[in-house]
Amino acid sequence: MSKARPSAPRDFGRRFSFVAFGVPISLESDHETLLEKSQKLVKAAFGGRARIVADPNAGIEHRFRLVSENGNLALYRNGILLDSGPSERHFLQFLNHKLRLEVAEHTKHRVFIHAGVVGWNGKAIVLPGVSFAGKSTLTAELVRNGAEYYSDEYAVIDKTGKVGPFPRLISLRLAGDNGETGVSAEALGGVQGRHCIPVGMVLFTRFSKGSKWMPEELGVGAGIMELIPNTLTMRQDPAFSLKVLDLVAQRAIMVRSPRGEAGKFAKFLLDFFDKHTKLAKMT
Repeated sequence: MSKARPSAPRDFGRRFSFVAFGVPISLESDHETLLEKSQKLVKAAFGGRARIVADPNAGIEHRFRLVSENGNLALYRNGILLDSGPSERHFLQFLNHKLRLEVAEHTKHRVFIHAGVVGWNGKAIVLPGVSFAGKSTLTAELVRNGAEYYSDEYAVIDKTGKVGPFPRLISLRLAGDNGETGVSAEALGGVQGRHCIPVGMVLFTRFSKGSKWMPEELGVGAGIMELIPNTLTMRQDPAFSLKVLDLVAQRAIMVRSPRGEAGKFAKFLLDFFDKHTKLAKMT
C-alpha cells in the first residue's frame, strides 16, 4: 500500500468490535461492505479464537478505522494513519497483519513469539523467525511428516510455559501463484493440534541453499537472548515475557542450525528430536 494521505476521517456509525486473547478491538468504517469483509477476516485471522462483542463502545482502547475515499482505502489506528492505497486485496492483507500484531503485543497472561509451531509426541517444536524466513514452509513439511499443526505465525505460550494452538491456515507460496495461499493442515495430510503442550525444542534456523543440518545446542541465557527479538509481548510486559521465556529455556532443548531444502530437513529435525528425547529419558 502507498502512503497517499486521504483527508481526516469522519465519525462513522458503522462498527463492530471483537475480543481475541483478551484484547478488545473496535473497527469502524464508512463502507458497509468493507466492514462486512473485515468481520469475516477477523474470524479467520484468529482461527475462531475471536469473539464478536455486543457493545462496540465498551472499554475499547484499540480502535481501527477503515476509510474509503477518492478511490483510496486507508487504515487508521487510534486516529493515526497507518497506510493507504487503491488495492482492496492488499488493504485487507495489511489489516489482517495489523490486527494480529495488535493482539500479539497487548495480550495479558500469554507470551506471543513470532514462530511456527508443531506438536510431536506430546511436545512442541517452536521455530522462531521473522516473516519470509521460511518458517511456514518448514512448518508445512513437518506437518506432512506427521507433526500436529499449531501455528505458522505465533507461538502462544501461557504462564506455565505451555503452547496453545493458533489455528489459522498455513501461508504458502504455491507453484504458479504470485501471492500466498492459505492451506489447511488436513490438506497437507496432517491434523490440527488441539491441546496445550510443553515446549520440547526451540530451533533457530533460516534457509540457506545447500546448507546441511549442523545442530548447535545453546545454553539457557543464549537461548533467551535469541528469543527476545521475536517476542512481541516483550514491548508491553517485559517482566512477564522474560519469566515465561526462562521457563521455556530451562525445560526445552535450544538449538541453532542452518537448513537447506525443507523436505529433507524436516526428517533430520524430527529424527534429532526423537533421539534427544530418548537420551534425556535415559539420563
